Amino acid sequence: MLLRRSLVLLLPLLAIGCAGAGEKDPPSPLALRLGTALEGADPSADALILRMDAFERMAQREDAAIGFAAGGRSAAAARLAPAASGAAEAVGQVLMPGFTALGDYAHGLAQLAGGEPIEPRSGPAGALLAQAAADGLQAVRRSSGTVPPEPVRAAGLAGIAALSDLPDRMAATPGATVPAMVAEAAPQLTAVTALLRAVIGAEPGQGTRGAIRARREALDAVQARFLAAVAADRRLGPGERYTIFRGVAEQREDDPAQGSFSALVDLLGTLEAAHAALAAGAPDTAQKIAALEAAVARLGAMAEAARRG
Repeated sequence: MLLRRSLVLLLPLLAIGCAGAGEKDPPSPLALRLGTALEGADPSADALILRMDAFERMAQREDAAIGFAAGGRSAAAARLAPAASGAAEAVGQVLMPGFTALGDYAHGLAQLAGGEPIEPRSGPAGALLAQAAADGLQAVRRSSGTVPPEPVRAAGLAGIAALSDLPDRMAATPGATVPAMVAEAAPQLTAVTALLRAVIGAEPGQGTRGAIRARREALDAVQARFLAAVAADRRLGPGERYTIFRGVAEQREDDPAQGSFSALVDLLGTLEAAHAALAAGAPDTAQKIAALEAAVARLGAMAEAARRG
C-alpha cells in the first residue's frame, strides 16, 4: 500500500517533468519579423550590386565610344576589349559577404524566434566570408581609394565571421534563447553595418559612391562636349541629332548607382536601429522593425526593377 501511494504521488511530478522537457520557448514575433525581413534583404542587395556593376561597365564603353566618335582617339588607339571591372564590382566584393553573414544570422534568428530548431548552415564558414570581404577591401582601395579606418575594418571583418557562425553556435547551445542570440549578435551586427556604411559612404560624396559620382560627373562633361559637337555639325540632320541626344539622355536616367547606394545606407541604418531596440526591449521596437521592413521592401522593388532593366 505504501509503495502504491508513493507511485500515485510521484506520477503527477513525472508528468510535469515530461511536459517541461518537451516544452519550447514561445515564439518571439518581433524577432521573427526582424529575422525574416533581414533575410530577404540579402538577394536584393546582390541584385543591385550586379546592376550597378553592369551600368559602370556600360559607362566605360560609352566613354570610349564618345572619345572615338569625337575624333579625340584614333582608330588605332580604340580598344574593343570588354570593359574592366570598376568601383561597383569592388564594393560588391565587400557587401556580398557582409550581407551573406547578416542573412545567415537572420535565418537562424527567424528559426529560433519561430519556435523551430536552428538548422546547420550550408554556406561557407564565417572565416571564409571575412577573408572574401578583406580581399574586397583591397579591391575597393585600388578602385576608388576608399579605406575604412582600421578599427572599423578589424571589427567589421570579425563581425562578419562571428555573425555567420552564430546560428551554428546557438544550435549547439542547450537551452538557447532569442534574447541570448540577439544580445550576442548586437555588437557584431553594429560592427558589420559600420564597415559596410564606410565602404559605401555615409553621405553621397563619401566612400565608393563619392568616387563613382566623380566618375559620372566626368562622363557627363564628356557627353556634354560631344553633344555640343553634334549640335555644331551641320552635316547631321535634325533626326540624327535627336536620336543621338535621346540615347545619351536615356543612359543618364538609367544610372542606378546613387539611388541604390542611398537605399543600402538607409537599410543599414534602419537595421541597426531595429536590432538595438529589440536587444534593449525598447517600447518602440515594433515601429523600428516596421521601418526596417519598409526599407527592405524598397530595396526589393529596386532590385526587381534592376532585373527587368
